[in-house]
Amino acid sequence: MQTRAEHLVFLFDDDAGVRDSLEALLSTAGYRVATAASGVGGVSLAWSAEERPLAIVLDVMMADMDGFEIARKLYANQNTRGIPLVMITTPSGLKDRRKHRRHLNFLTKPYRPSQLLEMLDRIASEAKPI
Repeated sequence: MQTRAEHLVFLFDDDAGVRDSLEALLSTAGYRVATAASGVGGVSLAWSAEERPLAIVLDVMMADMDGFEIARKLYANQNTRGIPLVMITTPSGLKDRRKHRRHLNFLTKPYRPSQLLEMLDRIASEAKPI
């Protein structure tokens, strides 16, 4: 069984406070974390990464690009297709969920930090070695 330290998680959020707190949560839990402060920056990070992340945690609502647009861009690229996404959204944001089934996981605000960790641990347990 792999440890959390063996897994890289990308985190995209344009709110610095949220990004910093989630990065601290994931790092403290043992995950390695790389962050981006925008959707454009996140897509660029994902496309240029030398290591494929376990998952990408992102806010659905960001100023420059919403989470669904990010998902479309990532899944259109051979190198990032199939990376599980954990999309953090409000209850009203779930209405778009039916349109985007692929590798999307939704976490609805407000959520407990343990829910995010449990979701990532589940993704890790289901991951197939590359």
